[in-house]
Amino acid sequence: MNLLNKLTTKNLLLNKKRTIVTIIGIILSVALLTAVSSMYSSGMKSLINFEIRQVGNYHVAYYDVPLNDVDTFRNNRSIDVLSVTRDLGYAHLETGNEYKPYAYVKEYTKGALDNISVNLVEGRQPENDSEIIIPTHLKGNGRKEVKVGEYITLEIGTRVDDMGNILTQYESYDPGSSEEIINPIAKTYKVVGIMERPPRSIEPYSAPGYTFITFVKDDALTGNVDVFVKYTKKATKTWMQATANLLGVDEEMFKLYNSNKRLDDNLFDKVIKEMEKAKYHVDANAYLIGLETNTLFTESNGGLGYVLCIVLGIIVFTSVFCIKNSFDISITEKIKQYGMLRSIGATKKQIRKNVFFESTILGLIGIPIGVLCGCFASFVLVHVSNYFLNADYYDELRLVLSISPIAIISSVLLGVITIYLSAFRSARRAAKVSPIESIRNSADIKIKSKKLKAPKLIQKIFGIGGEISYKNLKRNKKKYRTTVISIVVSVSVFIALTSFMNMAIRAVESEVKLSDYNIYLSGNTYDSIDRYNKYISTTKLDNIDDYTILRMFEFEVDEVRYNKDYINWIDIDPALLTPGIEAPHIIIYSIGDYQYQKYIKSLGLNYDDIKDKAIVMDYTKAARANNNKTEYKTLRAYDYSIGESLTSKDNKSLEIGYITDKKPFGLKNNNDVYFIISDGKLDEFLEGKVAIGLDIYFKSSNPDKLQEGIFELLNSETHYFTNNLEENVRMSKRLITLVGIFLYGFIIVISLIGITSIFNTITTNMELRKPEFAMLKAVGMTSKEFNRMIRLETLFMGFKSILFGLPIGIALSYLIYYFLEKDSGNPYVLPIIPIIVSVIVVFLLISLIMKYSMSKINKQNTIETIRNENI
Repeated sequence: MNLLNKLTTKNLLLNKKRTIVTIIGIILSVALLTAVSSMYSSGMKSLINFEIRQVGNYHVAYYDVPLNDVDTFRNNRSIDVLSVTRDLGYAHLETGNEYKPYAYVKEYTKGALDNISVNLVEGRQPENDSEIIIPTHLKGNGRKEVKVGEYITLEIGTRVDDMGNILTQYESYDPGSSEEIINPIAKTYKVVGIMERPPRSIEPYSAPGYTFITFVKDDALTGNVDVFVKYTKKATKTWMQATANLLGVDEEMFKLYNSNKRLDDNLFDKVIKEMEKAKYHVDANAYLIGLETNTLFTESNGGLGYVLCIVLGIIVFTSVFCIKNSFDISITEKIKQYGMLRSIGATKKQIRKNVFFESTILGLIGIPIGVLCGCFASFVLVHVSNYFLNADYYDELRLVLSISPIAIISSVLLGVITIYLSAFRSARRAAKVSPIESIRNSADIKIKSKKLKAPKLIQKIFGIGGEISYKNLKRNKKKYRTTVISIVVSVSVFIALTSFMNMAIRAVESEVKLSDYNIYLSGNTYDSIDRYNKYISTTKLDNIDDYTILRMFEFEVDEVRYNKDYINWIDIDPALLTPGIEAPHIIIYSIGDYQYQKYIKSLGLNYDDIKDKAIVMDYTKAARANNNKTEYKTLRAYDYSIGESLTSKDNKSLEIGYITDKKPFGLKNNNDVYFIISDGKLDEFLEGKVAIGLDIYFKSSNPDKLQEGIFELLNSETHYFTNNLEENVRMSKRLITLVGIFLYGFIIVISLIGITSIFNTITTNMELRKPEFAMLKAVGMTSKEFNRMIRLETLFMGFKSILFGLPIGIALSYLIYYFLEKDSGNPYVLPIIPIIVSVIVVFLLISLIMKYSMSKINKQNTIETIRNENI
């Protein structure tokens, strides 16, 4: 080790405080880089696992492949994993779901059982062709319970319609049709497992059969099969080429077929003709392919790559300024030493190398510790995330820790770049100053006399102490610039991200406020009075504070008369207000007799006077685009008046009895325009039938308990849906809390990096100014004036930081509002609390650091300090 490097090592050991603070800054920077990279890697791994669990571990599925062609797939170098399945056929099954009366039996090879989303909840996989596994929704949806260990006999055949056409899972079952199962063969299976519902690619929601899976050996397959392939890592990047070759079609045409590009008619016809030549039907798992190719800017990751790059950029930008400050301070401290070395023959190159040697030592210590801290932070964040995502209950939401070598290497490289970018300018500065200026320590003082003039207002209000404070900040503005930038970055990031959090919280709160109900039930009656009555019976359950039974009727008229102000506001042809509807119509609701009585009472109406008339609720929040902006205005949509009668196309008559902007319970967040009538009037329109569908809105003191009661009461029904808004809100709040942990954690670490820089700058600058302070005291400055001078410096520095930080933070918060919330019509809310917190914390932080530095300076001996400076 040469002399310069020995001196550097010794200086680092002697200046332990500054060295430790600099290393802490590097550790925080690298730890944050590692944590962000690892969390991105973990997020991508979790998305891949979720997709594999939901759909299957394959890239492309080839359907109806002749058995002789399977060897072609097996011998293809582009294919890594091959899974083969075969459809055995359908068997009649006695279920409680009249629209799903079949078992749909499939044979899976061992590879298919491992890769095509067979998620067992009980038992084991089948190991021979006499064992079978069944889905969980056979019991819940089909109301047929078959336990593990039981035997089941199925007569499996081909499902055909009355014309003899073969039907598949994509043709739903019609109870009134004359379809049948032909050529049935009886087969007895032992049930060895129960699996989760298969993915929609295997069993669509409208499928007529419950999927049963049995085992088949590869050499026992017969007939046509379905082949699921997972490409090699290399081939995955060019999967379209590999797939086109297997299909026997032109690669470019296949790419156009799978692209989202708008094709002209000629090219479209060419693509279709080319795809007609394909040997097999295919279905690509493009989402999984996009995730596994792991390109930062793929659409599959939902823009996470862009977020990652922005966040890493912010970290590097902030860290460079903060760590550079430490090197600048180091150079300032050793400027005389460098001058002496230059005067005895040290070259500029040697001085530069010396500075980079110092940064290398600090990096060798800080980077490994930072990586370890980042990995530990990722471990903690994953577990915290799983807690807030309630992953024990929602297993599919579980976040998986994945610390990839690429993430670690990227963090280390970014850490090295950060350190050397920080040291680069300091190295140039150290080598650039001449020996004489270095020894005189005058390199940093290059200002004109005019710049040292303090404003008269400062002289008048703060006296000599204020004038010295002002001039010192002007004289040493480069030394304080990084401190100001560090505070500005911390303040602006805090305000911006806090605004984002508040915006998310407002969104959840608005969801709660918009909905006056917390349980929603939607049922399909298919005009069955028994089913209708069963749905209505849910209103007799416990824990119900209020409810609305909503039925709808389309009142067809020759023309819907719209309000002119409404037409002018939305600027649209009235004929286009009901697109896709053959006949103009008005939406009519009945809300149940119980709620109707409450509603008309709240409007001050008499039941006998209004029961055969309509209450018009046609006030709507109309939106229109104006110069790329969305404007909202509450207007009446219809141009009808009280006493006016409407006649439908089938000669039904309806008189308007009242017009209001007050909505009944359950329709608070419904922005449609509609007429409300009594149950009796709707029954008159329906002519003895019940509505095909109905919605019931509940306000419950215990929505979870009520939902359980609904499930128990409707356990034999299948065509209904419930939504627990309280559960949704709880999950939304959990997600917001989780996002808050990430965002505020990011703010805290960025702020800590800034604080280390601020602490380093202020304390070291105060140390370097010891001789100046000693001289001021020697010429008669009292302790009161001296402390006043330091407090004014604190005030000036804090005010300058706030002056820049607040406008930038407010601008960033408005940009977030503009891109995320403006279209909702909500006004921009100035982040008052984050601004106040920022101002208080900035001045408190600078004051504490100044006070700490002053406590050390006040202990010094004035004469000894001046003497040391002159030696």
